[in-house]
Amino acid sequence: MNKIKDFYGVDSIKSEISSIPQGPAMKILIIDDDRIDRSSLKRDLKNTNLVSKIVEAETGHAGIDRFKEESFDCVLLDYYLPDKEGVEVLQELISIGGEFITIIAITGTASETMPERMIGAGASDYLIKDEIDTRTLERVLRPILKQKKLKEKFEKEIIELTRKLEESNNRLNKSAC
Repeated sequence: MNKIKDFYGVDSIKSEISSIPQGPAMKILIIDDDRIDRSSLKRDLKNTNLVSKIVEAETGHAGIDRFKEESFDCVLLDYYLPDKEGVEVLQELISIGGEFITIIAITGTASETMPERMIGAGASDYLIKDEIDTRTLERVLRPILKQKKLKEKFEKEIIELTRKLEESNNRLNKSAC
């Protein structure tokens, strides 16, 4: 039985799943050095009714530290930060959280190279700050929320299948004795 548990990693799967927040609301990390832009983003995010928690960081280092402390469903990452370039922060976040993390690059100035660099480095999308409003954020966040719900459903199914497998193995072990 322990060999089966070790092979399937049942205990580690259960502990990972129990740490996932339940419900439809999302946790968002905003990494942006401009206080006014952060306030505007927070207001628009709250108006989407899709977000349960918003955490702010003024620098790339602070954002990385917050990201290490807790999990987020999405990161809104400014391209221009005082301490690190957005691409560097993006790459570090991906190295910490894996390639499936959703990071949306944001910038105040539309440049030809920024979207290309950020998407190439792993960002899911990019937005220009002057064009961001509640409707734009809803458009970007809805697929992320749908993905989150599917992931939670899948993980619950894994738990149930693992439980059934454990029961079957217990019955087999008892009948073998």
